Amino acid sequence: MKSLASELFDDGPTGVLETLGSLIARPALAVALDTPVAEVSRMLLQHRVPAIAVVDDEELCGVITRSDVLRSYDENNETAGEAMSSHVFVLPARSSIEKAAALMAYECVGQIVVLGDEGELVGMVSALDVARHYAVEHGYVVD
Repeated sequence: MKSLASELFDDGPTGVLETLGSLIARPALAVALDTPVAEVSRMLLQHRVPAIAVVDDEELCGVITRSDVLRSYDENNETAGEAMSSHVFVLPARSSIEKAAALMAYECVGQIVVLGDEGELVGMVSALDVARHYAVEHGYVVD
């Protein structure tokens, strides 16, 4: 069953030279379902990322964000699998940056999971990554 978002943001070929995959600076961080939220919190701070993928045998199950970690702080011994957002927005690495920006704006999300041609987890792109790309493209120094 196709969702409304997939109909609005199809994956047809585009004429753009830069793709979503070109924004990925490093591989996505991933944790197992049973990783304690305290460990996820430490990783978010250490790596300065807004979200971490949650996987089960390398299959994407969800994403845990800084907001998910904050919401779970009252729970004792909660795991990534219990705190994660299981509704994940995903685009292939060959998608346009504009498509990712439109999907983030339409769905009011701060990051998109990026998958390779074989469905493998390639990385994540945040709204800040997209904003930084367009600022640099228009001549602004953002480092």
